[in-house]
Amino acid sequence: MECVGTRIPYAKWRLIAFRHLLATSHAQSVSRGISTSRRTDQLNETALEAKTCDSNANSILPSQRLPQSPLLTYPRAGTVKNRKRRPTTQEEADLLKNPWALMLASPARMCSVTGARMPSALMGTWGLVRQPKEDMLYMMPVGLLQDSLQSNKTQNLGSSSNPIIPSQHESTRMEIQAPEEDSLDASPIPTFPDKQTGRQLVLRIADLLPLIRSISVPLSKQSGKRPAIMRLLPFRWKHPQGPVTAHEEKKIIWSENTPEVMLRSMRDVVVKKLGAVLEKYKRVGTPNGVWRALDLPEYSDAALKEALESLEPFDRMECGGVLLLGSKNSTSAGDMSRSNGSLDSVALTQTGSKVPVFDLSVLFSESDINKLRESHGQFQHTALFFRPEDPLGIDAMIFLWRIKRLLDGVDLTKQ
Repeated sequence: MECVGTRIPYAKWRLIAFRHLLATSHAQSVSRGISTSRRTDQLNETALEAKTCDSNANSILPSQRLPQSPLLTYPRAGTVKNRKRRPTTQEEADLLKNPWALMLASPARMCSVTGARMPSALMGTWGLVRQPKEDMLYMMPVGLLQDSLQSNKTQNLGSSSNPIIPSQHESTRMEIQAPEEDSLDASPIPTFPDKQTGRQLVLRIADLLPLIRSISVPLSKQSGKRPAIMRLLPFRWKHPQGPVTAHEEKKIIWSENTPEVMLRSMRDVVVKKLGAVLEKYKRVGTPNGVWRALDLPEYSDAALKEALESLEPFDRMECGGVLLLGSKNSTSAGDMSRSNGSLDSVALTQTGSKVPVFDLSVLFSESDINKLRESHGQFQHTALFFRPEDPLGIDAMIFLWRIKRLLDGVDLTKQ
């Protein structure tokens, strides 16, 4: 390595520079020498370069004569960290009206059965329910029974001998032996609370009907002294550390007809929420409104795409979904939609995004569809494009997605 400015070996130049910094005399440097094997012309060249360095000593600082670090010669430009652009007020307002963004932004929780972590908006809440005429505790989807429980709770506040614990998760009497005779009109019984905090003991399970069916049979069996469902309960619930006593652990039951109860409860909740939106927004086809009519000659991808392409673009079109309503006086439309499995989502040419397709003839029972068709004029069309506008519509869209995931991979026609 050589010094570019002086054209001498770097080792020689470094030795000269250090000698100058240590205030050594020129005579000492010449008398000491670098090596006995060097030639005379090299020594003369070294002495010449030393004189040149002495002449520039007054103009250049000694610290600047040494090799400089790249961190000092080429410092990083700026110390401000590059950050993402903050959303504008309009962008934040649009996100608050986007049901898909709100679902994904809900707090992540762990499924008590699979151990998977997912947004809590896509999971069901389960808790222990006490039968009114029995002393048994049933694990039920209490998150789907809130509305009926709150109405029954008000009517029975004075008749209950036990103290009623204020909670959003309470349940009613259900006939376990006969699923077709299930009723939601019984007196509310307090669900199991945590004796220390007073909060309800609840589990979160993914809304998947095949999953609930797969665990219903093994969990409903009695295995030894303790029921099989105790394997599902977390350790913090159990005796002696948890609030559940050893006597109460023997009374916890998982019913075999829990999947049917869950499906029926989910349908009731979705029909009620969708009916509330239909009651509030009755007009179809208004500019930037909630409902758009899609009259399909048949249920197929081509017909649905052609109907969507005919729609005029409007705000937040990508936040909506397609509702297939079927025929008024025939179930052939529903059969056709079941046979075509590709009607799961459809692309919008106006926005370049995909929106889900909800086939109500599959998601709801025939009586539920007839109830909605008789009560609301919007259901006279074969299909509707639904774009939520307020929290009421966003909640209905989220539950439509939940029941769609609940029945994913389930063929109800074979049952």
